[in-house]
Amino acid sequence: MIPQRIGRRRLLAAVGSVGGALAGCTAPRADTETAEDPRGEASPASTATGAGGGPGTPDGVVENGFPRTLCERPPVDDVGIRAIVAPAFARDWSGVRVAERYRIGSTARGDAGGGRGATDPSDGGLSDDSVVVGVERGGDARAYPLSILWWHEVVNDEFGGPLLVTYCPICRSGMVAERLVAGRPTTFRVSGHLWRPPRIYTEASVLDGRAFGASLNDADAAVRNSGNLVLVDDATGSYWSQLLARAVCGPASGTRLVFRPSTVTTWGSWRRDHPETDVCLPPPHSESV
Repeated sequence: MIPQRIGRRRLLAAVGSVGGALAGCTAPRADTETAEDPRGEASPASTATGAGGGPGTPDGVVENGFPRTLCERPPVDDVGIRAIVAPAFARDWSGVRVAERYRIGSTARGDAGGGRGATDPSDGGLSDDSVVVGVERGGDARAYPLSILWWHEVVNDEFGGPLLVTYCPICRSGMVAERLVAGRPTTFRVSGHLWRPPRIYTEASVLDGRAFGASLNDADAAVRNSGNLVLVDDATGSYWSQLLARAVCGPASGTRLVFRPSTVTTWGSWRRDHPETDVCLPPPHSESV
């Protein structure tokens, strides 16, 4: 929530001047990020502390965020969060065996449990109140369930052009953009690091509609300014702030991704408004690496 005393014009003007408005920002003393991962897993930033070997070339905003040493840290080899690189789609999840982990946030039949590893094929685990990120391109529509993004955080798609759909469970922040760096398609993955942007940058990104807030049971949850997902692209090895859609380390430092409009709503509402929509299927139907 943006404090009422900060007007939109004043906020955006401040963001445009890193050296001025943010020069007085202070960072925590310890060079670690303590944000809790809501999935109950160890925070990548708390376990990835390698010195040297990072992409280097920090953008000016890095020193005003946290940790300031982000660009010195190499990507984590196996962070356990696997980006989707070849998504599969269907009209719905009916008749599809879906692992129980992807049924979070759903009240589909049989959701009460029983320890099953897959849903009843009659419902698939995607109920009308499941939160999805909807995208329209060229008259077609696709939905990306938040229960998939919760575990994988990144979907690399080809939908009216290269498309990137991302979500950070810790910040409850989502972002949809063109999957292009220097005008060329590339694949984005999870770097294994977290980086907290300056709060004023986060607020501006939300105000402008570039980033959105959502949770598994709330399509309009507030974004948290916490340890945020850091993406890495295959083309240049640069680090990207998910909340800002901005390269903060590496050869692409300082450049931005082109945002694409999206809608956060429930599966029932999206399907009523887009009866011909497709919906993303979770792994193993979609390939993740």
